[in-house]
Amino acid sequence: MIAANMNETVSRVSSAYLIDITPPDIWKQTGHQLFKNTEEASSRDTYAVSDGKAVQIGIGFGGYGVTSAVPYDVNKDGTTDIVYAYSFGSGIHRSVIAWLDLQNFTGHIVSNKPEAMEFRQEDLILKIENKHIAVYRIKGMDNNNSFGVLRKYPTSKDIEKMTLVKEGELVWENSEFFNIPISE
Repeated sequence: MIAANMNETVSRVSSAYLIDITPPDIWKQTGHQLFKNTEEASSRDTYAVSDGKAVQIGIGFGGYGVTSAVPYDVNKDGTTDIVYAYSFGSGIHRSVIAWLDLQNFTGHIVSNKPEAMEFRQEDLILKIENKHIAVYRIKGMDNNNSFGVLRKYPTSKDIEKMTLVKEGELVWENSEFFNIPISE
């Protein structure tokens, strides 16, 4: 279904390497499933699927693809959307936050406010805290063996073992969704 919906070749989206990474809260609140391509030679693309529709979320080429996803009604339209972090990059590793509007199946990048001067290079974990989304960067990736779990998708137990540093909080204001960074 993903290959058909995305006009992708079967060789690029092989069902043998697609794994269901759907966090329970996303399934419960949105009815959508997330599938990630975990083939070693792939670009670790992730797809949101529901009701016979599929859409790619994030970019995985040269990175881990989607590393974290949470359900959240971003634009306060009454529909719970999917907010996610992903990493990619050929040469320069970049981590990005985005959201999928489930009213119209469109993706939107979340920028920093004020705008960042350089790429975010550390991978991210998103958490719902006090009815907002907190943004955490994974500190010391080289030291805590997070590479393997990010290739697939980290479980809550995997995340407990990570050293996380709060980076910011996502805010909807004036019809815009953005990250307000926390100064260290």
